[in-house]
Amino acid sequence: MYINKKTAGVFDMLNKKMTNRQSQAIKTKNKIYKVSIDLMKKHGFDNVTIQDISKKAGVSVGAFYHYFASKSDIFNEIYKQGDEYFQTHVASNLKGDNSIDKIIDFFAYYAKFNMSNGIGFVKQLYSTQNKLFIKKGRFMQTLLHEIIQEGQQKEEITNEFNYEKITDFLFMLARGVIFDWCLHDGEYNLEETLSDSMKSILKIYQTKI
Repeated sequence: MYINKKTAGVFDMLNKKMTNRQSQAIKTKNKIYKVSIDLMKKHGFDNVTIQDISKKAGVSVGAFYHYFASKSDIFNEIYKQGDEYFQTHVASNLKGDNSIDKIIDFFAYYAKFNMSNGIGFVKQLYSTQNKLFIKKGRFMQTLLHEIIQEGQQKEEITNEFNYEKITDFLFMLARGVIFDWCLHDGEYNLEETLSDSMKSILKIYQTKI
């Protein structure tokens, strides 16, 4: 099909407008998300309304609902952000001479990520209504799978247990520690406590040299 220069120019203009519109939509959604997190950290989840978020973000309430189904839907975004953080930053920066050390470093990053969200917001995340913790296929799980599998191949981690089972158990431990941290209103160092807990439990899975 022949497209003359004038028609091609119209298509280019439409594509450019669409790209600009999409870019603006992403910026607006990110702004609403950031404002939501900041307000929830400062005032607590229950004390922040959608009207508060919309006003602070400089958007209408209708705009909020365009990007998020509810205030709780912000949680979905924070998990997405967490997986992106582990994919773009953590995966390439894990330190350790062996897989055991890398797992400990992995959960140090996990603790830091939770601490960065603030104790008030984390308390809202750690609810029995939040099923995102056990959602399969997330990058955090995949990355830990790979570390454990590599450790089993190098005979640093026992093959007595399936790598998926080990992953599930370690995340269960991590969530338990973070829940306790919430119960104590964040009064102790989460990163240190979680690292110490991992060092103790990983002795079960470490091969005897």
